[in-house]
Amino acid sequence: MEVKAKQKFTGKGTKTSQEKNRFYKNNDSGSSKTFPRKVVKEGGPKIASKNFQKSATKPGKKGVKQFKTKQQGDKIPKNKFQQANKFNKKRKFQPDGKSDESAAKKPKWDDFKKKKKELKQSRQLSDRTNYDIVVRAKQIWEILRRKDCDKEKRVKLMSDLQKLIQGKIKTIAFAHDSTRVIQCYIQFGNEEQRKQAFEELRDDLVELSKAKYSRNIVKKFLMYGGKPQIAEIIRSFKGHVRKMLRHAEASAIVEYAYNDKAILEQRNMLTEELYGNTFQLYKQITQLWTKY
Repeated sequence: MEVKAKQKFTGKGTKTSQEKNRFYKNNDSGSSKTFPRKVVKEGGPKIASKNFQKSATKPGKKGVKQFKTKQQGDKIPKNKFQQANKFNKKRKFQPDGKSDESAAKKPKWDDFKKKKKELKQSRQLSDRTNYDIVVRAKQIWEILRRKDCDKEKRVKLMSDLQKLIQGKIKTIAFAHDSTRVIQCYIQFGNEEQRKQAFEELRDDLVELSKAKYSRNIVKKFLMYGGKPQIAEIIRSFKGHVRKMLRHAEASAIVEYAYNDKAILEQRNMLTEELYGNTFQLYKQITQLWTKY
């Protein structure tokens, strides 16, 4: 039998031996693969690096790259992120005329404050009904509230203040300055004076409790008033407890009245509104049954 020589299997994707050995060293020639270099045209400009150039090798320092020193007259190349005279502009000094104009536009604080004070005084003078009374009442109050004020002097000042604000307490009770005069009047006054002030404010106790400054008048009545006056104040809260507890100013007055001044019956009356309408309905039915 004839023996057939073995043939090497070559697939479809395999390359020929010539193609494989194209990029390998040729042992016969001893040369390595060479790539084509850029051809520089004669007489054309030579391309050099911008920042540095290769210098001649020095003894002991082979292949050291030295930076090119800038000489006078050399132009700095423009960068694409930094164009000339665009981002490196210096702020120009403004002359005195422009600075004076900018200063004239801004109002001076002293002048602004003075104008505001004059406007306030003109507004107060337009309402001449209570302005003179409040000014005189504050002068008395400044002496009255001092600790070194004598008892006899205080009695005299209180009588003068009573004549001044009698019948006008309701109109000046809501202002931030005149309300302090009324608080002092309730604190240092006698029973008659407190009663006279309470009678003027009886119908507006809920409104006074909701106001920012006048709520302290109601608190002074709870602190220095008699039992009938305290009972009248708590009774006036009936039907308004839920709204007053949700109010920022009035909630503190209801809390003080409930914790420090109310008796058991008055506390039950204040908390009944929080139980709902069904409780109120059954309470009315039970009251009708007890009558008959």
